[in-house]
Amino acid sequence: MKIRRIAFTLAEVLITLGIIGVVAAMTMPSLIASYQKQQTVNQLKKVYSELNQAVRISENEFGTLETWDLSGYTDVYEQNKYFTDNYLLPNIKVVKTCDMSNGHECFADTVYTIDGNEAGTDTGVFKDPTGKRFYFIAASGYSVLYWVHGAGNGAWFWVDLNGPKKRPNTLGKDIFAFIMSWGNSTEVSPIDGQCLSKLGFYPYGLNCQGVITRDDIKSGNITGIMNNFNCTKGTGGRYAGALCASLIMFDSWKMSKDYPW
Repeated sequence: MKIRRIAFTLAEVLITLGIIGVVAAMTMPSLIASYQKQQTVNQLKKVYSELNQAVRISENEFGTLETWDLSGYTDVYEQNKYFTDNYLLPNIKVVKTCDMSNGHECFADTVYTIDGNEAGTDTGVFKDPTGKRFYFIAASGYSVLYWVHGAGNGAWFWVDLNGPKKRPNTLGKDIFAFIMSWGNSTEVSPIDGQCLSKLGFYPYGLNCQGVITRDDIKSGNITGIMNNFNCTKGTGGRYAGALCASLIMFDSWKMSKDYPW
């Protein structure tokens, strides 16, 4: 009696492996992008929670936000240093701090918009001609560029989720904008007086009292400087991508299908 053994031929195996390879090549970029997006959102949420916690701890020591006042400092460096040494860094685990003398060690030298252009080329946000920018690298890996408003009632925060040495150093991908407001925060508005800042720590855009819609966040089509701050590709805005943290939070901490990754 002869026994027939059924098996695949070498050609059939190679064809099958080829099909699997093609399918993998088509699906892997999507899977990788999906994983990167989720990791980004998770890290963003962690940073937001950590910085919010720092505010809550400072309130226990210095009183609630509406009582904070740093307006007595005429020198911007001393104002920022006081805020740093008393209100902020005692409540965050950091591995390195920087100021104007060595800021490049704590934050990316060049930051890009969501369109791939250099952000802030008008000598603004990411340049430091006045010496009022401060920086730190947190123990959990993210880095922060920040400064107090001249009126002493709020501060800008730009967060690089993966630190200064790792790319892409791009707004909306690994760098996100936040606002911290306290005291008489209505005096200083990030939108040229067109919105009144809410007390607390928020993604830039969601810090405004009043109605800010999802379309506003996407387009930045709001009176004032926010037309340079949006979360959409192709606008050419000097800070395109700066409102992307607001979009993520507005969409319940996820990157929706129209997110400009």
